[in-house]
Amino acid sequence: MNWGQPFFLYALLLIPLFVSFIIIASKQRIKKFSRFASPTLYKFFNSKFSLFHWNMKIIMLIFTYFFLVIAIARPQWDKETQIIRKEGIDIVICIDVSKSMDAIDLKPSRLERAKSHISMFIDELKGDRVGIVAFAGKSMVLCPLTDDYTAVKMFISTISTETIAAYGTNIGSALERAQKLFPNETKNKTIILISDGEDLEDTGISIAKKIGKKNVNLFTIGIGSIDGSPIQVLNAYGESEYAKDDMGNIIISKMDVEKLSKMSEAANGKFYPITPQQTEIQDILQQITGNEKHLIATKKYSKYKEQYHFFVILALICLIIDILIIYGENKERNKKV
Repeated sequence: MNWGQPFFLYALLLIPLFVSFIIIASKQRIKKFSRFASPTLYKFFNSKFSLFHWNMKIIMLIFTYFFLVIAIARPQWDKETQIIRKEGIDIVICIDVSKSMDAIDLKPSRLERAKSHISMFIDELKGDRVGIVAFAGKSMVLCPLTDDYTAVKMFISTISTETIAAYGTNIGSALERAQKLFPNETKNKTIILISDGEDLEDTGISIAKKIGKKNVNLFTIGIGSIDGSPIQVLNAYGESEYAKDDMGNIIISKMDVEKLSKMSEAANGKFYPITPQQTEIQDILQQITGNEKHLIATKKYSKYKEQYHFFVILALICLIIDILIIYGENKERNKKV
């Protein structure tokens, strides 16, 4: 037998105390009576009192208490096996960590705003698996597909523009790596790309077309402004300055709406500019939740059946018997009738 709340069983230790109290109280009552009357008079005085029925009432009350304590402790036996099928959608999020994501046209920076949006998106998921791919000049899997959202958000919190050592932006590499994370049996595959769209390798659109033919839905979220912003970097002396090109001109990083739009169109998706209201998150969720879910995992576990109701019934029976037992004058009156 198993117990759901075994600590309540300690309440059974009160039963000997109850019995002792009743015995002591009975002896004290006789002792007090004997101070002003003889034992013979005591028997005459209690001639209409049934000691047997009185003891039966006490026993029934003790059994009522006993069965109630057992019920509260939740006795369990007879194991039952349950199989849980978990269904969901596989989603891989590709996040740009190139130096252009340090631009501050979105406060506190493009990258920090992107991380905030990803966390909000994950908070809305229910049972779906998520993977994270970070990219700059190269791409790297930070987190494989998992439904452990706490772990995913922990990986996201560690992302910075120093995560990938290779400079540049290679969106195509990130899309290829993301596509490889999906199991072969996955029917509907979703990639969410968060970037300013500056694809220095210029392979994003061609790779998007390639993965689009493999039943991948690509949603792109553009982060940054069309007018652009300079990029703050640290120089050799640890001082903050704006990034410059080989000619000494300050580099202005702009969101490339055209490329991001073409990539999403090539892979059955849609482009969204990032907004403070996060409306793009809700729209993407509505679209992907309409897709057919697939079996992610099957879990089999055994547990004991709750059996407390038997003891509740026994406690009620004992209480009813206690109520029906008559031990005094009413009992004598019933006999006369």
